[in-house]
Formats: sequence, C-alpha cells, structure tokens
Amino acid sequence: MWELRISRGRLPLSGLVDLAPTLEALERAGGNASPEDFRPVLAAARAAEAVRRFLEATESRALSARRDALPRFDALLQSARRLFDADGALRDDASPRLSELRSRLRRRRNEVADRMTRLLEQRRDVLGDALLVQRNDRYCLPVLASARGRVPGIVHDRSGSGQTVFVEPMEVIEANNELALMSGEERREVERILTDFGRAVLERAPDLEDAVGTLAELDALEAKVEFGEISGGRIPEISEDGSWTLTGARHPLLDPRLSALRRRVLGETRPERPVVPLDLELSKDRRLLVVSGPNAGGKTVVLKTAGLFSLLAQSGFPVPASAGTRLPLFDSIRAEIGDAQAILADRSTFSSSMEILAGILAEAGPGTLALVDEIGGATDPEEGSALAVAWLEAFLAKGGRAVVTTHLSAVKTFAGSRSDAFCSAMEFDEATGAPNYRLHPGLSGRSHAFSVARARGIPEAVLGRARDILGEAWRRREEAETEAERALERVRRLEREAEAERRRAEEEGERLADEREAVRRERARWLEEGKKGFDRARVELEREVERELARLREDASRLSKASASRLLENAEKGAEAAGPALEEAREAFRARGERLEVGGRARLSGGRSEGTVVALEKDGAWVEVGGKRMLLPREALEPLAPSRPSKRPVPPAAATTRGPSVSARTGEVNVIGRRLDEAIEEVERALDVAILAGDSHLRIVHGHGTGRLRDGLREHLRAHRAIATLAAAPPREGGNGATIVELK
Repeated sequence: MWELRISRGRLPLSGLVDLAPTLEALERAGGNASPEDFRPVLAAARAAEAVRRFLEATESRALSARRDALPRFDALLQSARRLFDADGALRDDASPRLSELRSRLRRRRNEVADRMTRLLEQRRDVLGDALLVQRNDRYCLPVLASARGRVPGIVHDRSGSGQTVFVEPMEVIEANNELALMSGEERREVERILTDFGRAVLERAPDLEDAVGTLAELDALEAKVEFGEISGGRIPEISEDGSWTLTGARHPLLDPRLSALRRRVLGETRPERPVVPLDLELSKDRRLLVVSGPNAGGKTVVLKTAGLFSLLAQSGFPVPASAGTRLPLFDSIRAEIGDAQAILADRSTFSSSMEILAGILAEAGPGTLALVDEIGGATDPEEGSALAVAWLEAFLAKGGRAVVTTHLSAVKTFAGSRSDAFCSAMEFDEATGAPNYRLHPGLSGRSHAFSVARARGIPEAVLGRARDILGEAWRRREEAETEAERALERVRRLEREAEAERRRAEEEGERLADEREAVRRERARWLEEGKKGFDRARVELEREVERELARLREDASRLSKASASRLLENAEKGAEAAGPALEEAREAFRARGERLEVGGRARLSGGRSEGTVVALEKDGAWVEVGGKRMLLPREALEPLAPSRPSKRPVPPAAATTRGPSVSARTGEVNVIGRRLDEAIEEVERALDVAILAGDSHLRIVHGHGTGRLRDGLREHLRAHRAIATLAAAPPREGGNGATIVELK
C-alpha cells in the first residue's frame, strides 16, 4: 500500500459510508425509498468499481486478493445511470409511462397557469399580491380577506397576518382536479420505479456489505500508511529471536510531528515542545527490565512506549522510530498503569493494583508481556517491596516478560542479582534539578527526591532534617551512587569526546584525500596540456615536412636548398612554441615508458585502447590489443597497473602491425552525452591517434539530440587543417547522428 500510494496516490474512496442502516431501512420498506436514500448505495458501488480499476496494475498479491474479492456492480450502476440524473433526481425518461405522464403534466400545468394569469389581471383590485400560489398542490389566488365574497371559489388557507385568504377560483377547480389525478398517477409510477430498483439493491445487499468491508480494510491500510507518512515512521523489523530494540522511538502523544494531528483529533492546546527519543535494547535473554529514576523523569513514558510500539507493530502500523527498530511478537500484552481506585466499589489504589496483578499472573506464560508502573507502591515500602519481588519471581518462572518501573531499592537489587533481568535509569541533571528524559542502561538509578523537592520549593531546613532521619548509612549509599553516576558521566563525556575526535579525524582524512585528488588532477591536466602541445607541434611539423618534400619533388634543383632552410627554421619554431610544457611532457613520457613491465597493462596516450605488454625493446614495447600485437614507442604508452611478468614469447615480425589504434573499434569515437568542450577534446585526441595510425577516415558518433553538439563539432572540424572533407554518415550508419571525416 505504501508503494501504491507513492506511485498512484490515494485510493478513490470518496463518499463511502457504512451501508448497514440504509440497507436495514430499505428492507423494512420492502425496497421503497426516495432517490436520496440510494445515494450511499450508489457511492459504495462506484467506489468498489473505481478501486478495482485503481488496483488493476498492482503486483502485490495481498492487494490483488482484496481487489479480486470486490463484487462487480456494473449492471446495478448501469441501471442507476438510466434512472437517475447527475444530481440524484429521477429522470423523466426512467420509464416510457413516466415520460408520458410528466409531459402531460407539464402541458396541463402550463394551461392552468395561463388561465390563472388571466384571472390575476382581471381581479387585480381584490388581490393582496399579484402572484400565483399553490396550496395543497392546487393553484390559488391571494385574495384580500375584505373582498372574499367577490371571488367565488374554495378557500384553502389564510396568511399568517389574516389579511389574505388563498382562494381556488371556480373557473379552475376542474383543471386542478385533473392536475391532482395526473400527479397521483405520476407519484405511483415513480414509486413503482424506485421500489423495483430498491428490490434490485436488496438482492445485492450481501455483495454490497462485503464490498464495504473490503473497502474498509483498504481504507484502514491507507490510514496506516498516512500515519507513517505524517509521523516519519517506518515498518519495524519483527525480531524472530526475541530481542528488543527501540531506536529513536517517539511516543505519538509527545511527537512534535503529530502535534497538528493531535490538535485536530484530540483538541490538544498545549504548545509544541521538543521530544527526547527513546533508545532501548534488550537481548532475548533479558526478560525483565526495571526502570528507575526521579519522579516526572519519563519512566512511565518508557513503559507506555514499549507496550504501544509492540501493539502498533503487531497491528501493522508504521512506528515513529528510526532505522534499526526491532520488536518481538507477543501473544498477550497486559498492563497495570495508573491509579485504578474505585470509591463506590470500596476499592483502594493498592487493592486495585493487586487485583490486576493477580489477573496478569494467572494468565502468565511464554509470549506474555506485563507492563507494571510503580510495582509494589501505594503501601508500606517493606511489604510492597516483598510483594513486588515475589510477584516478579513467579511471573518470570512462568516464562513471561515484564517491564516495570519502581523507586524501591529491593526491586532494583532483585533485578541486579539475576542474569535474565536488567536495570536502567532515567538521567537527572543535579545542577538544574530537572530530568533529561534519557534512559541510561545498566544503572539502578536514584529517585532524586531531595533534588526534586528543593526545585519545587521545599525549605533547605526540612531537607536537612530528612537527611538526618535517614541516617549515616543512607548518606554513604547516596554518596556512592552519586560518585557512580559522576564516573558514568565522565565515561560518557570521554565517549562523546572520542566520537567527536573520530569525526574530526575522518573529516580531516577526507579533506586531505580531496586535496591529493585535486593535486593529482592538476598534475594530470598539466601533463595532458603539455602532451597536446607536443602532439600538435609534431603533427604540424610532419605536415610541413610532407608539404616541403612535395615541393622539393616538383623542383628539386631549384628549391632544394631553400626548402631545407625553411624546414629547419619551421622545426625550430615548432620546438620553441612547445616551450617548457613540451620538455616536461617529454620527461613525463620517458619516465612513464620506463615504468612499463612485461605482463602489465598499458593504454595508448590520448585514446581508450588498452593492451597487455608482452615484450620490451630498447625504445619500444610489444603490446597486444584486441588480439593484434603492435610495436609502439615507449613514450606513446601509459602504464595502468603493475602485473607479474608474462612468459609469452615475443611475436615474430611477420605477425605484427606497427602503429597506434584509435580505439577497440578502429576509426570511431563516441561523444554522446558530453559537453561541447569535452567532446572537442575527445575528438582532437581521436584525430591525433588516427593520423598517427595512418587512418584515412574517422567516424564521430554524437547522436541527434538538440543538434547543438553536432553543429558545434562540425563547425570546429571544418577549420581543422588535417581534415579534407566531412559529411553526415549514411542512413544505415546513423545518418545525421554521426559525422564521417576524411583525413588529408
């Protein structure tokens, strides 16, 4: 349902109500009802059909089963469309007889109205108002009481002031009689039509009730999903081993995310306050949790949150908690929370508590959870402690699981002495005299009665006298517990500092890693720019040499000396233009070539082709790429990763091919999805490699898209000195989504 709501939105359940009262009334009336009475029935039928269509595409077996359980109401709805118009009124053409009767009624009413209008004009001097009125479904004239004798007819009514009487003139009595007869016939036909339809509805009553039940189930599922969305909840994991973990749990009556919902549903008026989420963890072996701490410190909220979340999870509700929440399953959850005294039943708080605890103990067993607030309270502390410990022993012996709150030291001592029990305490800030509402595991906790009393205004003299009454033994125990709490707080502070230091170390490590990556990218960019300058200078020099050689061949005797001079001069200019970047690139290429290893992987500079180094020579290396072996210059190769030396033999010269390759797909470069500047750099590298490899053509795949990438590339390529012509690829090879360039 959650996935369906995200993808499709809300279920179409508009207008759906409980049909039981409507169907019962229809049954008592034998099917007879007014058109308005059928609106809930039709709304339910329409909702069933709409939900079935809504769930057609679902792949959920659970939702598909509910969809298939919905009865079909096509015939009933088709009949309703034939009988009722958009606002629910019975249509004139609901039956041929009704259509005829209503046509005759309209004509007769118009005739009577015309006659009455003429009478209004003729008797205006005796009328209280110049309007036609109806009394008892008969047309009348509003005649002044003082002129009653001047208008012969039947008096049907008198106005509230008594100044006007409503007279049916003698001239229209017969016409009104005809209208009354025709209206009766029309009413009987309407009643017949509605009764027939009502009986058809009653025949489908079981199906309608089943449909409403199924739709109610779906409505409840959607309500659970909406609760999860509003509260930021999640479907909890069900613990199969009995372990219990609450992470960031927020009680719905305290959660700020639900404050608007509480105001709307519960009328909450208190201001919104932040909530301290509850973290609780119990292993499967811990069957008793004892929560202690100060009054108003949140002990009861812990108790209620644990029980409520178990009920929510077992009812299929998302719980307002964080990831990692795991809850066990219980067969029975019983609670003794709050003051259950009953004055009229002669039952005190303690007696009521004992009665409830007796019932819980009688039903105890594996799979039972007991939630007991202030166990052993409301009576003598010594007797209450003894009763609480004895009750817990008996309950645990039956295999039950319990969460209890207490201020009694004996109960805390009992829990601390058992391996299947666990103590936790609510934190308290001695400096402010207020609780922190955080549950701290492993601490028996104190009630902090004196701190709470001081914060609420009890005089210090009274507090001092209370300490004297408790004696030296209490003072030593209080000091020991205070020191234990301080030690625990110091440990927690050190843990927080260690965690903060760990986070700072991680952040610093990430910062240094980012800086190293930035330096590496900058160095790679410098080397790449130097290589590009070197490659461009070399290519330009080779082209210039070719042009000079061509001119030398044409007129060797006349231009040989001048051409050689220009050639040397241009070579020197090209070397000067490369500058320091050229020298740095050469050094980098030489160093890179020295790092080549037999068996290692290497990539052709400026391209994407990768291969395996199978042998090394003085100035070159044999590389296997795509099943083909080539002898390449060391400076033209970039080592990728070290590898163990290969034992494969050096290939014979007859089986090798010298020269670089553009890519694994020779003569093609793909720049789809790149920005224009990135695409130009990619194409430039591919052109350089293609020229070195001696290719005559290069296919550039840029796609159709908006055309900006294609137009920008072609404009750049038209000015390239290495390109003779360019054109769109043939239709079978991509058409205008690719460009074929012919190299000079």
